[in-house]
Amino acid sequence: MKKLLVIAVALLLGMQAKAQFIFNGGYLHQTEQTVITENGADIKASDLQDGFYAGAKYRINLDSITEGLSLNPGANVSFLFGRHNAIDMKDMLDDHAVMNQIAFNAPLHIQYLFEVTPDFKLEAWAGPTFQLGIYDRVIDNDNNPTLIYNRFKAVETTGIIYRSMAPLNRINLLLGLGLGVEVSELIHINVGYDFGLFNLSTATNTKVTRGLLRVGLGYNF
Repeated sequence: MKKLLVIAVALLLGMQAKAQFIFNGGYLHQTEQTVITENGADIKASDLQDGFYAGAKYRINLDSITEGLSLNPGANVSFLFGRHNAIDMKDMLDDHAVMNQIAFNAPLHIQYLFEVTPDFKLEAWAGPTFQLGIYDRVIDNDNNPTLIYNRFKAVETTGIIYRSMAPLNRINLLLGLGLGVEVSELIHINVGYDFGLFNLSTATNTKVTRGLLRVGLGYNF
């Protein structure tokens, strides 16, 4: 048992010696798909949001398993802005509104680096991302007064402006993969896609799912 403990500690120290922080950020494009089933028929709409993210990850090299392999836990905050195709707000005076979203994301990726030259490497990664919604608002400036509602809270029917709606879940799990390059062991350029696995709607006969395209830039610290 003591020998196994010594080996485990040695491996951990070896990994930490080669670990490094990578600050990263970039462009995001999100597709939110809503499907409402009524009277046996599906009503579908897609909302598109653009924005950016910023954060950092911690690369732990796993060369003891295979050279070029690493574990990459991280954290970032994403900001998204776009239009809301309000099929879930049938009685709104204006069926298009502005959507703003902020979320905390915690990816845990496995990455593999393939060395083409000492200063140029190809990278591929895959893994899950835990997401916690912080802010999700829909704003309709055409109404008087301006209509603003929090999608994480239930909305009750008031007059003809909107009907009762169930809140969205804050928690999502995404599964992603991507490709990129590392230049001079300092700069990372990558592109990836995250598939949302959870139905975010709590309403009956309603499904809300998200997919996220990202183009990122990173810098080794």
